[in-house]
Amino acid sequence: MEKQPRNPVWSRDELTLALDLYVKTGGNPTAKDDAALEALSSVLNKMHRLNGGSDSDTLRNRNGVYLKVMNFRSSDSTYLEQGKVGMQRGNRLEGVLWAEYDGRLADLATDADAIRQAVLGADEAVLAKLPPAEPYEGEEGGVIMRLHKRYERDPKLVKEKRKAAAAAGSLTCEVCGFDFEATYGKLGAGYIEVHHTKPVHTLKPGTKTKLADLATLCANCHRMAHRNRSLISLSTLREYLK
Repeated sequence: MEKQPRNPVWSRDELTLALDLYVKTGGNPTAKDDAALEALSSVLNKMHRLNGGSDSDTLRNRNGVYLKVMNFRSSDSTYLEQGKVGMQRGNRLEGVLWAEYDGRLADLATDADAIRQAVLGADEAVLAKLPPAEPYEGEEGGVIMRLHKRYERDPKLVKEKRKAAAAAGSLTCEVCGFDFEATYGKLGAGYIEVHHTKPVHTLKPGTKTKLADLATLCANCHRMAHRNRSLISLSTLREYLK
């Protein structure tokens, strides 16, 4: 019998969603939370498909999700102070996330909701037609950023935005004013990178991107806009240049 490959290690985004469910169920998801476990399983499997993976019977299924959620007991002082011991096997990142969000449950809920909405709102059929996008070296990744950059690489939108900017006489970086043609001559003529200014988790399913939602940026400013896990606004980037 062919040996089934092991499931991939849980990512930071996945563990953030699991920790959020742990907190919402008081650290003890029971039968009444079956729907929440199934919902999380569905989101995680869609996340894997969006990242180029495929489903399997064991990949982030309900039982696996339940066990992962319960792993957070090993970091929960409320549970440990009862003389109990949580599951010892797990992902080192679980403890890191617990410490990071300790006392910041509102931030945890916000971050988890952003991840969840980005995944649920992603149109798999549309994304399948767009070029893949690898993260820049040193930038904070995650499913939100990968999805964002996939949408930015829509060749039709890029072409329309460049055309509109050129017609307005401003095919330059909207942050620093860099002009590729002025610097590189014919080689840089007509070139500028296109940045989507709205975070993907704020886009509703079926939302049509407007040209006003796009900005023209040089390569440097574009990388800085993606430097953190959440987008850095153009106005903030301009402040850095003062």
